[in-house]
Amino acid sequence: MESYRDYHAFLEKHSFWRHQLEFDNVPDIGSFSNFLKRIGTSDFEQLFQVVVQQLIDEGFLNLHMIAQDGSILEANLDDPEAGWGWDHIKKEYVYGYKIHVTVDTHTELPVTLSVTKAGVHDSKEFNRLYTRVKSYNSRFPTRCFTADKAYDSSSIRKTLFKDNVTPVIKASKTRIKPNYPKKFLKRYAKRTSVERFFSRLKEYLDLKKLQIYGKNNVLIYSYIIIIGMLLMGYVNHCFGFSPRSVKTFLRRFT
Repeated sequence: MESYRDYHAFLEKHSFWRHQLEFDNVPDIGSFSNFLKRIGTSDFEQLFQVVVQQLIDEGFLNLHMIAQDGSILEANLDDPEAGWGWDHIKKEYVYGYKIHVTVDTHTELPVTLSVTKAGVHDSKEFNRLYTRVKSYNSRFPTRCFTADKAYDSSSIRKTLFKDNVTPVIKASKTRIKPNYPKKFLKRYAKRTSVERFFSRLKEYLDLKKLQIYGKNNVLIYSYIIIIGMLLMGYVNHCFGFSPRSVKTFLRRFT
């Protein structure tokens, strides 16, 4: 649902969800907006981290090998907080925001998240997201980090080596074409897990173009959707289905 008005209409129509949410009467539209402003982004971030930690404790998520990337979400041109950025997939400049995530390459589900203007380089969010990955308690700490050439920098490699993490990142600029070993290429192929995550995020959860305004609202909206993806993945897993299949969940459980 892209607006408070849609959500209000949904609750008026479906008494089951009104009772589940313990609403005697459907709140007015302004109440939803005021509620999100009162909570703020920090509480949604904390909720996201709690869910991720619980799923790590359950053995569902694994931080042993992670992949990181960013993807542009197109916004409305009259959103003053968005910015222009180059979309290497569309091969054009797009006005909007960029969502940066780190995913568990096995489940292809995110363990960290941030939102910036579209023009922010992917590598700029490395330290923020990597620090959050290290904040989780896990029996299997990160030992392998993979990302595309945008993350090829000496500072990123030094940070990873310091923590005994192997960087699986192709060189961005070389005079001679590198001859990568098979083991490296096999690990590097896992990088596409984050690309597939973005594809599902935009295709099935309607994030091709944002209908909301402001960075904080986009961040809250992203947290809500991604927490939902984590829970959908866990439900799929419990019933023996792929944790990556949003389509399976929607078909079987909604």
